[in-house]
Amino acid sequence: MDMSDLEFWALLTIAILGLFVPVIIVWWKGRPIMPIAVLSLAFWPGAPILALRLRRRQDL
Repeated sequence: MDMSDLEFWALLTIAILGLFVPVIIVWWKGRPIMPIAVLSLAFWPGAPILALRLRRRQDL
């Protein structure tokens, strides 16, 4: 895998933002952030894993 690939880094950036945006919105509304933070951390690893799997399929 070529780590300089712009598409990979763009997808990883979007995935990281997807982790923090729900937590920031809930914090901004003044509600407890722990349930959203736990859900974000639980489901976030799926995005980079999916990106790596798709990348490997394209390389084949």
